[in-house]
Amino acid sequence: MIIFALITLVLAQKETLVIKYPQDLATKPELDQIKFNIANFGFVPYGQRIAGVLEVAQPFNFCSPEMNTTSNFNSDYSNVKILLVQRGECPFYTKTINAQSFGYQMLVIVDNFDEEISGLNLVSLNETKEIDIPAILISKKQGDIIKKYMDANQNDKVYLVIKFPEMMKTEKVKYHYWFSAMDKQSYQFLEQFYPFHMEMKEQLIFTPHYSIDRCGKCKKDNYTSQHQQCLSGGRYCASDPDGDGPLTGQDSVREIVRQLCIFKKDNVKWWKYVVKYSNKCLTQMQASQCSNDIMTQVGLVPEEIQDCYVKSFKSKNDELEENELLNEQYQTNLNYSAMSWPILYINDLKYKGSLTVSTYTFNYETGAQQLFDTSHFGPLQTICRSFIEEQLPNVCKQRMIGYIDDGVWVEHSISSNTWVVWVVVLTTMVLLMICTTFLYKRMFRKEANEQINQQVNIHLAQYYALNEQEKSMRK
Repeated sequence: MIIFALITLVLAQKETLVIKYPQDLATKPELDQIKFNIANFGFVPYGQRIAGVLEVAQPFNFCSPEMNTTSNFNSDYSNVKILLVQRGECPFYTKTINAQSFGYQMLVIVDNFDEEISGLNLVSLNETKEIDIPAILISKKQGDIIKKYMDANQNDKVYLVIKFPEMMKTEKVKYHYWFSAMDKQSYQFLEQFYPFHMEMKEQLIFTPHYSIDRCGKCKKDNYTSQHQQCLSGGRYCASDPDGDGPLTGQDSVREIVRQLCIFKKDNVKWWKYVVKYSNKCLTQMQASQCSNDIMTQVGLVPEEIQDCYVKSFKSKNDELEENELLNEQYQTNLNYSAMSWPILYINDLKYKGSLTVSTYTFNYETGAQQLFDTSHFGPLQTICRSFIEEQLPNVCKQRMIGYIDDGVWVEHSISSNTWVVWVVVLTTMVLLMICTTFLYKRMFRKEANEQINQQVNIHLAQYYALNEQEKSMRK
């Protein structure tokens, strides 16, 4: 029986999908190089691979599967099941959550159009359940060949190996995060990653970026007119954060400048500030006053940040004049083609997959968290795999997941460290038993020898006494 291991280390730098068996399918020229596009949700095991048996979905679109006809719902990662489905008729997210619910460990989606798949953005806009499996899209041409073969040879098992891209490994890991200053959801990654960043901060190089737009109509007027959603005559704009509420896009842009000034002043206090700001200020009408209160709480001087704010504009009129910090932000967004948010780059590679996990709680007053199961916290796993082995932080050693050589699943997390404790305890007990047995044997031998010697001495004494008695009688 062929046994495949899920998620082992990858030597190749690029993502690949390879058919290992049967040879009739694997050797088809059209399937020599199977390219795929990774969905921007779910758990993506960067630097690892998934290998297993491919099955065709019934129905092929897998939008409304009637019943679970598979026996896949188990935690046996040595017998991985991968599902092949067709794109269309329902969102990618629906297909993936269905596959996960049926016990599949990965989803392969066949495109329903003849098109270049690398430029497609596979996103989920309405996730209500957490997805723990990866999903990829392959071309219609190659997917149809695989599907046709499997329909004609239903008794043949098709084995795949999917290798996910390897992150560039460095001594210090760089990561960039784009988000909206007034959007609660885009702060969730920062809240969840906050304790890990604090623990690894000496080995991480972090840069925040902000979502800002430019008013095309305002450019025609040479940015000389004020705009409710923009600063600097329309050079820097943001969406209205609360619709019909009192806040405007101008409030969002002003908060961006404040946060850039805070990061410039003290990047550790920036983390403390944004975590508290996201929980206390986003629903308040007086966002600027709330911002000042949070600055004071985290040890910043609001007047110093305001001074930075004013100096970043060419003049005191922030509604019409250019801003050097926002100019830099806007240009960076163009360079990275960051037209949407949230976006995460790790060592200059765009991260795909879910940025957060749902099973966590957070106390913004103290900054402490009930540290959640991080086995599927993709950003942490990927950042950890971006370190060279000699520089791997302790938190990564505790929380990285993977396989050991004999195929036994090892999940390194705080909740799973008990197995380490048991190994230590059992090893200690075995050593104590060996030492006790050794000492007991020595003591037993010593005692036995003493008893034997004592008996010998008694017998010798008796012998000598009898011998002396005989001599006396002879005399």
